[in-house]
Amino acid sequence: MRASLPPPILGDLFAESAQHVVPIAAAKGVQCMLDYRGPPIDVAGDAKELRLALHQVFSAAVEVIDRGFVFFTADIDCIGTPQCRLIVEAACTGTPVPDDVITHVLGRLQLHEKPRVEGDASAANSRAATGVCSAVGGELSFVSIPTEGMLFTLVAGMPGAVAHDVPAVDAGGARAWLISEDSITYRSLERRLQALGWSTKIFADVNAAATRLDEQPDEASRPSLVVAYESPNLALSHLRWLWSQLPASTQVVLAAQLGSASLATSEPGVEVRAWPFSPSELVRFTRQLNGEAHPPADDTMPAALTFASRRRALVVDDNLVNQIVATGLLQVLGLEVDIADDGDDAVESCLREPPDFVLMDIHMPRMDGIEATRRLRALQREGTLPRFPIVAATAGTSEAACEDVGMDGFLTKPLSVEKIGRELRRLLPR
Repeated sequence: MRASLPPPILGDLFAESAQHVVPIAAAKGVQCMLDYRGPPIDVAGDAKELRLALHQVFSAAVEVIDRGFVFFTADIDCIGTPQCRLIVEAACTGTPVPDDVITHVLGRLQLHEKPRVEGDASAANSRAATGVCSAVGGELSFVSIPTEGMLFTLVAGMPGAVAHDVPAVDAGGARAWLISEDSITYRSLERRLQALGWSTKIFADVNAAATRLDEQPDEASRPSLVVAYESPNLALSHLRWLWSQLPASTQVVLAAQLGSASLATSEPGVEVRAWPFSPSELVRFTRQLNGEAHPPADDTMPAALTFASRRRALVVDDNLVNQIVATGLLQVLGLEVDIADDGDDAVESCLREPPDFVLMDIHMPRMDGIEATRRLRALQREGTLPRFPIVAATAGTSEAACEDVGMDGFLTKPLSVEKIGRELRRLLPR
């Protein structure tokens, strides 16, 4: 009798689905990032419908954009036993494809487009569509707002799913070295590793990592994990010498896109894994530590301190698409992020816990970004709040109007890592 296989884990299916679209996205100049939130979930029954649903959402998101970013997120709401609700979002920002291509994608997903409201200037050129996911049921929706971006959302029940309480894993400040030419790739991985207790150091190439090894000859300062992201200038062969210089206990991993010949190659001491890594893979890397002491290097710190000392940004925006995109970009750039839906919420949030940086939309209900900035600056002048930079993120508002109320910068939508990163370096140089 054939032994039954264990049920697939939702976080792994989520990562596997992303792995299949990453090469397609890369060919279009689109960078993909993912974030699975929630406990490990056993997927009951045959997982092929769920695989198909995730593939439909991820593929559609990559298809409707050229040159930009797509953020894949999954949230789990265990509303009862044995019932969980899955919320999957794919938020896109960048250069949208022509309208007829988007129409074709919506038709393929059997989404019914809502009529546009005549005379509503705020809804001009925006699109929205809803339907039922053909693979798993549940609501599948799409929204596109000019200058903001696009968002696919799937909300589906998962009957029979089982959420597990598993012991927390903690690398305890063990060193992880990340090697990649792609700053977005290694920044997103850095955050996920730090959440598991790793102390991270980033290198642009193998030569920079080798130089650091020469500068720190004692074995205690060597990394316990090295992850290199494959590129034309960083291949499996480039890791051979680096592996030979590391302690035998060090895990060396090459992250490669699906379809890479490296995934079919065996190299002593180097493990090749498909990118992006699943939550289970990152947990496995952490559990394979040999238990030796790993004191943090001078230029790193344990993850618990890393996350506590991260600068905090507040994203003020009434649009869900931009909230997701801005949060993802700021997290990639190393900040923790809070959300406010309008100016009233922004003022209340700042009074509860002053941020280090505010990204402020201008056109919002209740209180707009201009009035919110005016009130925040007044609270700072009277000493109720400390000073922090406020940068406008908008389309259609003059830069002069933002400067008049004391904003420190002005970004036009759609947002990008380069735009936000430039302002962070200017206003938060540390």
